Amino acid sequence: MSKVTCQKGFTLVELLAVVMVIGVVGSVVGGILISSLVGTNKTNALDNVRQNGNYALLQMSKEIEFSRNFYGVSTNGVSYITDCTIPTVSPTPTPTQYGYVKIMSANGQAVTFSCSGNTISSNSASLIDAATVKTTSCYFTCSQDNLVLPPTVGINFTLSQAKAGNFVENNTSVPFNTSVTLRNLNR
Repeated sequence: MSKVTCQKGFTLVELLAVVMVIGVVGSVVGGILISSLVGTNKTNALDNVRQNGNYALLQMSKEIEFSRNFYGVSTNGVSYITDCTIPTVSPTPTPTQYGYVKIMSANGQAVTFSCSGNTISSNSASLIDAATVKTTSCYFTCSQDNLVLPPTVGINFTLSQAKAGNFVENNTSVPFNTSVTLRNLNR
């Protein structure tokens, strides 16, 4: 008479194999989740920078385009020049980069746009959310074919995430630029 014993359970090798499979699947799923979160962070940072830049560019462009008078451009915010004619010499000189543009808005208010510090402002009111984005470069240019024609003001700035931290995905920098010709000058 022999006894047949039936043992139920798993062997050590089977348990280790299951743990390995679960570990590999967990690593793959974790990698996908982390990659997705990194992509979302980068998209959110880029979207925030673009929204701030587009808003500032639109506000300055509209005000300058429909301004009633052009008081000039300045490098120091004190003395403004209104003659933006560029001499016709070869090679064409590099346009002067100004930090301030002063106009009379369509409603008759004097408006000064300035690039100072880490912000872009209109009459000292920031056009960007300085808590989330900062200006890494900002300047205005001015050109005019002759004194009879209205000047064309160039708006150029680059914004980046203010508190990017050590994460590469948050280090977002976006350039913005446009040229605006004053349409309602002296009207």
